[in-house]
Amino acid sequence: MRKYNLSNSEEILMNTLWKENAPLTVSQLSEKITEADWKPNYVDKLVKQLVKKGMVKADGIQQDRFYRSQQFVPCLTKDEFLANMLEEQGVNNALFARIAVALFKKDRKQRTPEQDEKLIAELEKMVDEYEAQIEEKSKEK
Repeated sequence: MRKYNLSNSEEILMNTLWKENAPLTVSQLSEKITEADWKPNYVDKLVKQLVKKGMVKADGIQQDRFYRSQQFVPCLTKDEFLANMLEEQGVNNALFARIAVALFKKDRKQRTPEQDEKLIAELEKMVDEYEAQIEEKSKEK
């Protein structure tokens, strides 16, 4: 079984954790998941599955009056998860670049020239940051 293959329910739970960007208990997750009417027991089962997959980890304890509840956080950012999932599917850097260009072209009619310029500037900034990281690593060696 592929590590980055999530069920629909696991994906909903992970998206909630990524969106909230804070440690959450099972009961807090149950309240925040609006796509489904899940009981805390079901959410607890999903969290345990995600812990086994290495997608979620315990990160602290919350005290509520008489009860202590474990809090959970994702082990990967959504960007890291998607990158790993694509890599697992055989998408390499060259293919990813072609996919990015195809996505960029796909909704071109819906964007203004200003939005295009902003997107290109954002991409250039990401490339510059990546190059700076590479340069920094080479200096450490």
